[in-house]
Amino acid sequence: MVVGFVISTVASDVTRVIFSFMFELDGAVDVATTDQLRALRKEQAMHVACQVQSEYSFLRASSQSLAEVGMTTAMTRGGGGGGGGAGEDEKAVHEHGLFRVRPGMPFTGDDSKVVLWQATAGAGYALVCEEEENRVVAAQVLCLLVQYLQEHVKSAEQPAAEFMLKSDRVMTVLHQFLPNGQLLFLNHRAVRQLEKEMEVLLQGK
Repeated sequence: MVVGFVISTVASDVTRVIFSFMFELDGAVDVATTDQLRALRKEQAMHVACQVQSEYSFLRASSQSLAEVGMTTAMTRGGGGGGGGAGEDEKAVHEHGLFRVRPGMPFTGDDSKVVLWQATAGAGYALVCEEEENRVVAAQVLCLLVQYLQEHVKSAEQPAAEFMLKSDRVMTVLHQFLPNGQLLFLNHRAVRQLEKEMEVLLQGK
């Protein structure tokens, strides 16, 4: 079971949740009011977003350090100062990772959660899964979500604005490939079929 899906900023100093949807709020059934439920969802989404931001920043810093070392080595050996490295276009970066969220707030219950994430073009995409979930399938579904959200929703210039203004399109893509938080084993034919159905649903949105 996938617990939630979160899209957040990763390219700025301030972490911001752009879009979030929680399929299941374990241990939250006793929340008394709608406002409390909404506050809990926001807390969960922000917790994931902040951790994705931290992981992304660490990977970017490590990659740049390695690139600088490689460039220094090449120059020492008489090579030219080739392109890429620290000057790499931000839009071309595609990082990914995995981390655990320990039992307790903001995700209550006795089991940890596993978060798989990808980041590209200044936005981070994260699936919050139960500990025992198939991570290979989760990674495949996350890749598909990122691919189709990039194609059908995101504007390269203002990704955050596009996601917020077109949340109905985000929900359509999300529920097509992750119905009720259930991971699907998808071969090429199944993906193509879901893609055709999704394009019909997205018409006019």
